[in-house]
Amino acid sequence: MERAVRLKNHSKNSLRLLSVITLISAFSQVTLGGYVRSSESGLGCPDWPLCHGQIIPPLEFHTLVEYSHRLNASLLMVLVVTLFFLCLTKFRLEKATIRLSGVALALVLSAAVLGGITVLTELAWWIRLIHLSLAELLIGSITAMVWLAFCNNRSSSVNTMGITTPYWRKKLWILSVGLFLLIISGSYMVGTGASSACSTWPLCRGDWFPNGTMYAIHMGHRYIAGLMVLITALIVWSFIKNDGHIPAVKRVSMTLMHSIILQIVVGAVLVWGGFNPALKTIHLALATLLWIATIYMVSCIIQNNVAYSRDD
Repeated sequence: MERAVRLKNHSKNSLRLLSVITLISAFSQVTLGGYVRSSESGLGCPDWPLCHGQIIPPLEFHTLVEYSHRLNASLLMVLVVTLFFLCLTKFRLEKATIRLSGVALALVLSAAVLGGITVLTELAWWIRLIHLSLAELLIGSITAMVWLAFCNNRSSSVNTMGITTPYWRKKLWILSVGLFLLIISGSYMVGTGASSACSTWPLCRGDWFPNGTMYAIHMGHRYIAGLMVLITALIVWSFIKNDGHIPAVKRVSMTLMHSIILQIVVGAVLVWGGFNPALKTIHLALATLLWIATIYMVSCIIQNNVAYSRDD
């Protein structure tokens, strides 16, 4: 009996460590992808899967930037495959963990294929948009796995009582879909060449509604961001007001609110800084951290309710 408990704890610790490492790799992959785009290194390796027809490419800046992105993609795939088989062999009775690891595997394989298509189509913007969407969904699935790996259904910080916030499921859907669309709208803006259309903030060329397609696309992203700040604030406040006595719910709610405010500030600094490539990369990295915070909050609240329902 004691040996079985030790083996179970060892497997759980392995899941925790591997899921965290995989999440770090996935986050790094999106961040590196953002730097590849902002530094215009997307065609540093013009072929795929080799780079300039070689396994070890020439030591040139744009080539190394793109190649580092590919190397991390390979590492991420190995980690996700390992995570899937760990869940399949050691946690076959935990359906949520199995499903999430399976989704992560499907997403990482799809993203890898699409990455090759992106290069072969010479960086078509709409393929890059889908590529980023898959990458963010992958990060979402791994984030949920991290929560499951670390949460304890019997913990007082989770299993205090059921969620009492009105319409909490709908609010989580609105929050998740809205923030995902905010990230994708930013990628669409960059892909269409409108990222630097408005060189002032908060107004664009001194106007709230400037004429011209590029200006409209750029300001559209800003308006979506402003709307999501308001929606996030209202939803976060409702959870804190009704379920703030649950430490985990209060903690993740406040983290999410602070994250989106920080992202708006960085967006403004990006404009004031003349759209510096490094700032562009930081902006995308923070957007991804915001997405991680969102999924972590969703996982926390759903798991809390599941734990309460089981005890009830």
